[in-house]
Amino acid sequence: MIIPTQQQIIPIAEIQSQTSTGIFYVEAEISISSELQKFCVLECSGCKQKLRTKERRDFDCTKCKRRATLVPRCMCQIDLIDGSGSTTAMIFGDVTEKMLSMTAEDIFDTTCVKRQLLSINHVLDIFSDRIFRIQLRKSSWKSSDFLRTSLSVLSYVEKEHIFAPKISERSQKKGKASKYR
Repeated sequence: MIIPTQQQIIPIAEIQSQTSTGIFYVEAEISISSELQKFCVLECSGCKQKLRTKERRDFDCTKCKRRATLVPRCMCQIDLIDGSGSTTAMIFGDVTEKMLSMTAEDIFDTTCVKRQLLSINHVLDIFSDRIFRIQLRKSSWKSSDFLRTSLSVLSYVEKEHIFAPKISERSQKKGKASKYR
């Protein structure tokens, strides 16, 4: 996992206003956009093309031109919030499995086979009141004469909180040091 240095971190508002695509680093709070989302998608085992179906089956993929199996892949929409603003980003694959503490198979089984909502209270507790350093990829594509952009989370790590010792703690340390001189 890549941990960005302080110089690379930019405000979320700055990412939204930039016209270029690429990799950006932010420090932000993370929250899940909606508890009602699917958290899983089926994709071609060959080319990773996503399909809009809830049924696992073999199919003839039009993109990679071969017979393939649909496999579940984790996917989640999250909100990122910092002092400059907020934005929505997608998080995929292993990073989502880590975040949800579940495998893609478990998520698919719960949401598509059993048709139940995913219990994510443990995730909400983990992310509440914490700041994360997040690596984002901004992508863009043209669709129907409109330029569309999206943000994808590549990695995240909780920001380490480094606090200066309190005045009373510094005084105690000085007193102990002078005692042994």
